[in-house]
Amino acid sequence: MQWSDLEVFLSAVRTGSYTAAGRQLGVNRTTIGRRVEALEQALGIALFDYSALGPAPTRAGERVLAAAQAIEREIAVMSHAIGGAPVREAPIRIAGSAGLVSEFLPDLARFRRENPDCPIEILDDLDPIAALTQRRADLALALVRSPPLRAAGRRVATLQQAMYGVKGASDLVPLGWGLDFESALSGAPWTAANPLGQAAQEAGLIMCNSWPQIKLAVLSGMGRASLWCFAGDAATTLERLSPPDPRHDCPLWLLHRAKAPPGAAMQRLMAFLEQTIADRIAA
Repeated sequence: MQWSDLEVFLSAVRTGSYTAAGRQLGVNRTTIGRRVEALEQALGIALFDYSALGPAPTRAGERVLAAAQAIEREIAVMSHAIGGAPVREAPIRIAGSAGLVSEFLPDLARFRRENPDCPIEILDDLDPIAALTQRRADLALALVRSPPLRAAGRRVATLQQAMYGVKGASDLVPLGWGLDFESALSGAPWTAANPLGQAAQEAGLIMCNSWPQIKLAVLSGMGRASLWCFAGDAATTLERLSPPDPRHDCPLWLLHRAKAPPGAAMQRLMAFLEQTIADRIAA
């Protein structure tokens, strides 16, 4: 058994697919599959279960994963101590509920400046849980009551919503969530704060399909809408038109796939976002 074989296995677990692991390591997916198979033959046991959602480590695979992570940490410490090149990291793919990740772009830019070895890719998925499950995302900023069993992570805040409009404006019409939004996120209690999908269409409302869209629509004076209070209160041109409605409060989670423990770079990013979000909510 060689470290390079364990490195391939570790990458396949973290990225969630042989194709993504191949991109990270600079080889094709066939090579990844062959290396994983060679490792399984050397150990005499299957390391992955396979499904339509991709490979997931078996119980034995989870034990090999823990050992591979320990070796990786030791190599990183040694490399730093002797002044070696930093370990190459795959981009951390981030998705947020309705594009909420856009609210933290300046913070992510600061993290990237402070951590140039941690590449980031921002996704436009409306449903971060689906993106996580289908292995398009590595990290989800998810507005859910509780995470599904296939996800693990940290609850970082509870967000409140209130109605906002441009200061001094009169006769602001209500804005609604669009049909794509309804298709991706219907059923979440927080989405009912604004007219949703078919109901908004039947009422003839201007509809938005993401958080950035509806926030910009309110800022432009296009209408009034329920926004997350931490963002609405920070916008100096907006005013609250009603108090927060507790029925639409929702926890915000930082989640990763339960069977793909985050590497050192993602642990740093999660810790950074946890503190950053807590500071933003408390401001």
